Amino acid sequence: MKSSKAKQARVAAIGTGAAALVAVPAIALAVSGSGHSSTAGQVAAKDKVARAASPHCDPGWAVKVQRKVNFRKSTGETEKLYNGSKRSVKRTYTLSQQASTKWNVNVEVSGSFKAWFFAEVNVKAGGGLEKSESITTTQSDETTVPPKTTLRVTRGFEMRRVYGNMYYTWSNCKTGKYKSFVLTAPYGRYTAFK
Repeated sequence: MKSSKAKQARVAAIGTGAAALVAVPAIALAVSGSGHSSTAGQVAAKDKVARAASPHCDPGWAVKVQRKVNFRKSTGETEKLYNGSKRSVKRTYTLSQQASTKWNVNVEVSGSFKAWFFAEVNVKAGGGLEKSESITTTQSDETTVPPKTTLRVTRGFEMRRVYGNMYYTWSNCKTGKYKSFVLTAPYGRYTAFK
């Protein structure tokens, strides 16, 4: 009878001890210098390795250009230079029409986009996203006209149209497409002879 009660007491004590050990695994982490690695410590170490191995990116917006198209936009001025002789001659042309072309970019994430946009079209803008390129002064110059030829002089703006997408990158390096865009802006002027 005594041995039966003693056996039950030992089983109860073991059960209690096991339950207590399971209930407080953090105690194993607090014990240092024991020379044995705890299960909880191994789990924490694995968690650190997993976090170190996961990718990390600085979150922010990025621009991805799909395609660029350059073209010319004439002011509508035309000067004709005729040479009816049998030799090349010099002729003076004068173009005096004032003209301007304008772009207006309205984008929610204008900070980094602004820097990229103005660099892309090779213009410098001192503030604001609404700008214009103008031809305001008279252009008068001399050119050579080949024999028996009529040259047409025109001028205007060198334009660039850019097609692309804006993406946002999160800290886990995943990206999402925010919106597509088409931007057209002047980046210079030209004078053409035909």
